[in-house]
Amino acid sequence: MLASLLRVGDGGLKVTSLMGTVSVGRFKTAHMAALATATAVLYSMWKRWRDRPQGAVFMPGHWLLGNLPEFLQASWRKEQLDFLCEQHRHLGRTLAMKFPFTSWWVVTTRPENVEHILVSNFANYPKGPWWQSKLFDLLGNGIFNADGQAWHQQRKTASRMFTANLFKEHIWVVVRRNARKLRDLLESTKPGQQVDIFNLMNRFTLDTIGEIGFGKCIGSLEDPSSPFLQSFDKAQQIAFQRFVLPVWRPLRWLGIGHERETRKHFQLLDEYSHSVAQDLRKGLSRDTGRAGIAWEDIETRKSFIGLFLQDAKKRGQELSDDYLRDLVLNFLIAGRDTTAQALSWAIYLLCMNPECEAKARREIRDVCGVRGPAYDDMSRLRYVQAVLSETLRLFPSVPLDAKYAQSDDVLPDGTVVPRGTTVFYNLYSMGRDHAIWGEDAEVFRPERWLEMESPPSNYAYPVFNAGPRECLGRRLAIVEMKTCLAMILPELSFRLAIPVDQVMPDAQLTIGMSRGLPCTVVRASEPREVDDLASTASAVGQSGKATSSGSCTSEFAVDEEEDNADSDGQEEEKPC
Repeated sequence: MLASLLRVGDGGLKVTSLMGTVSVGRFKTAHMAALATATAVLYSMWKRWRDRPQGAVFMPGHWLLGNLPEFLQASWRKEQLDFLCEQHRHLGRTLAMKFPFTSWWVVTTRPENVEHILVSNFANYPKGPWWQSKLFDLLGNGIFNADGQAWHQQRKTASRMFTANLFKEHIWVVVRRNARKLRDLLESTKPGQQVDIFNLMNRFTLDTIGEIGFGKCIGSLEDPSSPFLQSFDKAQQIAFQRFVLPVWRPLRWLGIGHERETRKHFQLLDEYSHSVAQDLRKGLSRDTGRAGIAWEDIETRKSFIGLFLQDAKKRGQELSDDYLRDLVLNFLIAGRDTTAQALSWAIYLLCMNPECEAKARREIRDVCGVRGPAYDDMSRLRYVQAVLSETLRLFPSVPLDAKYAQSDDVLPDGTVVPRGTTVFYNLYSMGRDHAIWGEDAEVFRPERWLEMESPPSNYAYPVFNAGPRECLGRRLAIVEMKTCLAMILPELSFRLAIPVDQVMPDAQLTIGMSRGLPCTVVRASEPREVDDLASTASAVGQSGKATSSGSCTSEFAVDEEEDNADSDGQEEEKPC
């Protein structure tokens, strides 16, 4: 054997067939590894193709990367929503999309499919692991990320928060107080001074949900420099990118790419929410029977998280700090982001449509007079409600919502949905769907809501979700938005301070504004007589059919069988 490996020659002893054997061995190993990898990739591609949805239109894409390149380019330009809208317009109302290393996507705008997903076959479409894993760092096991018993228990407790008494005695007082602060800030701006309305609305809703949700005075209207605000926005952007990039886990582990600041921002959110939870525990642990109990302790007991703590105490349970942390962040994203975004888009649309702003102003003046908005006025602001409904149609706070198919299913339009498919209903595109809203679907026209004999179903207009997961805070959001507009529009008007094409949605879970909404604030002049709808409070009231049928003008009415006593007389203003 040694003779076969060594050869003596003029140059001395030389290695011969050993090196050849090693080289051949390495070549064979590399060849087998490459062959195994190629086989695995081809098998994965074949399996994905075999398990593909059927009956939907497949969006054209790269043979290996699928629709990832186009979607990434669109999201980097902040045009991902319009990109999908164009695909629906040209390809169809139910689309199939594919991304590497993840399940198929089915994206639909058909109301009958939405009803099937949210109601008829609700049990088959939970949030699921695909959604929950990406949002766990942000939402944990909170109500917006939970399924099954965890979700059911949280919803059961949360449903007790919005009683008529709590609205009048606590929620309304907080909302109106902060709306006044917002108006004072706007009135103090100098002529020609730019104000970021989007930033201001986020601070308004943050302070409001802080008091209502946690009994905590955050004070961001007075001090906008809180690092918590920046981290909260950044955390949502990071979470959104996880839905687009399938390799987000290695990026998070390495701390690179869009995950490079993950630890910093999520740690700040954890610290803040844990401190809120500890303050709530302290407030509730004080003796309720002692004299001179602090106003802050009363606020704590009325707060949403305080109600959760009291409910757990009655059941003999102790809520963990992590559980309370999840509650805090879930209520923040629901109470701050969505309402602030709807208000900001409403102001933007009113800037673009001054005749609609004039109608809203005239109605507010007619209904509220010089005394300002009162609680019982909210149900009478019908044109203001139409403005908000139209805003949410065009800019829904959650533009895309996803569910996970637990078992094989067939949607009402015939689309075959294999187990493990991620099913989206595209609210942004639904609001622009001609089949639902007519040929003027892209036009901002609040009057359409006053002309309806009956409202659109929650499945054609699912801006507050529908079925068992319908938004519990719907009424709070409407009251907060109406109060805000009723407080600022009578005397103030807004002008865009940037070109229109620079106002665009952000790439995140909710429909924020990527560059904010810089405006100048001007004093409102006397409104012109626009048309017969100038005083919509009486015009709509004459249509008994529209009012009694539950059209949008009355759908969000705030009476809820409450007494009609003047709320102003019941209020007790307290300092934040």
